[in-house]
Amino acid sequence: MASIKKRDQTKTKLLTAVHFLISKGEKLSVSAITKRAKLSYGTFYRYFKDLDEIYYQAIEASLFKLSVKLEQDLATISPAPLRVYLTWYLVIDFFKEKNTATWLLEHPGKINKAFFDTQPMSEAWIQEAIEDSKLPSFTKKNADHYKKVRAYIFWMYPQCLSQLLEGKKIANIFTELMIASNVFNFPHDTHQLYIRKSIKYFKKNLIE
Repeated sequence: MASIKKRDQTKTKLLTAVHFLISKGEKLSVSAITKRAKLSYGTFYRYFKDLDEIYYQAIEASLFKLSVKLEQDLATISPAPLRVYLTWYLVIDFFKEKNTATWLLEHPGKINKAFFDTQPMSEAWIQEAIEDSKLPSFTKKNADHYKKVRAYIFWMYPQCLSQLLEGKKIANIFTELMIASNVFNFPHDTHQLYIRKSIKYFKKNLIE
């Protein structure tokens, strides 16, 4: 048990080092990562086969951290579909730091894969919406539509990052992304209402 805990701690040190180097805009290498983590060069290869693997796991760890935050911050938001809208606003905001956004743009395939691998939370919310008696109009068809269009949203995410780096407002990026996708195929007025509620929520709770 102790050895497993130590292994987890060592891996966390390596991932933390990656996040730090990215945030500082420094060039990533095995040497730079292990030096920052205060570990021997060879330690890296006991946990990761190459830089590509640690890049992916670093992104996945960031998304896991975000999902924990979302579950805490959005737990009281109702109805459940609104949480999915709010999630996409926060996903854009979460990676807005210039160096991080620039790095992610260099690895679009990895962040897309990480998005696909971190879906249980939103799927649980969608199932909650299907079973909510107060949402008789939300059906499995809405859920199926989301499953189809989310791949489009994932692949559009690098464009969102590019717009962030160009100085475009997050609210505008989010609005355009949501209008283009209509994640649940809601009627126009309902869809627009959810977009407005999302922007209002984050104007109140976040500072751009």
